[in-house]
Amino acid sequence: MTDGTAVRRETSGDVVVLTMNRPERHNVLDAEMTDALVSETTALARDDTVRAVVLTAAGRHFSLGGPLDEFDDVLGGDDDTVRAHWLRRTEALATLVENLYTMPCPVIAAVHGQAAGAGFSLALACDLRIASDRAKFNFGYGALGSSTDGGMSWLLPRVLSPAKAVELLLEQPVLRAARAQAEGVVTTVVPAADLHERALEVATGLTRSARHSVTAAKRLVHDSAFVTLTEHMRNEHRVFAEGMLTDDMRHALAARRQGELPTFGNATTGPRSR
Repeated sequence: MTDGTAVRRETSGDVVVLTMNRPERHNVLDAEMTDALVSETTALARDDTVRAVVLTAAGRHFSLGGPLDEFDDVLGGDDDTVRAHWLRRTEALATLVENLYTMPCPVIAAVHGQAAGAGFSLALACDLRIASDRAKFNFGYGALGSSTDGGMSWLLPRVLSPAKAVELLLEQPVLRAARAQAEGVVTTVVPAADLHERALEVATGLTRSARHSVTAAKRLVHDSAFVTLTEHMRNEHRVFAEGMLTDDMRHALAARRQGELPTFGNATTGPRSR
C-alpha cells in the first residue's frame, strides 16, 4: 500500500528524506514520478533550513529507470513524433538530475534492489551512495538497444574515471553491491535491514559541518573540471573570502577562543547584516 503520492517527503532533524513511492511500478521514472521529484528537489534547493537530503525508495527496487510501457506506446508513432516525445520527456529528467547534482546541501542515495538505467543515473547524481548488500546497479541500455540518459555518460566518468566509465558502458555488467563498492560507484554497503538507519546516520553527521563549507566544497569540485588551475584558485579564494562573512565563521572563531569545539546545526550561515 502507498499513501497515493509519487514522492513522500519526511523530515528527521535537519535532514529531509525523499522516498520514491510507486513500489507497484518499481519506481519507474514516468511523467508523474519525474515531475514530482523535480518539484520536491526544486523546493529543497531553495530551503535554507535543509542541511542534507536522503533519496530512497519504497518497495523492492530503488528505480527500474524508464517506463517500458510508455516506450511501447510511443513507438507506434512516426519518427518525428517519437523523437519529439522523448526530447520533451527527457527535459524533466535533465532538470531532476541537475537539481540533485547542484543541491547546495549533501545528497545521499540509499539504494536497495535495482537502480537501473535512469534510476542508476539518479544515484550517480547524488554526492554519496549507500547500498544495501542486495542492491544491483544495472546499466540496462544494451539490452534495450538504447543509449544512456539522465546524464549517465557525464556523471559516471566523474564518479570513476573516463577509462573505467567507457569500460563499464561498453560491457554493461550488472554491478552487485560488493563490486559496485570495489569499482567506486558505492561509498558504503550495509545489510538491507540497516540501510535506512545508516543513510540517516551519515546524513545527520554531515549536517554538523558549517553550511558554507559544504556548499563551497560541492560547487568548487564540480566547477573545477571546466577551468584552469589559475581560474579555479581565483574562484576558490573568492568563495573563501565569502566564507569569512558568515555567522558560522564568527561562531567557530568565538568557540576556539573559549577552547570549545563549534557546533553549527541550525546556525545562520549567510553573510552577516551590515
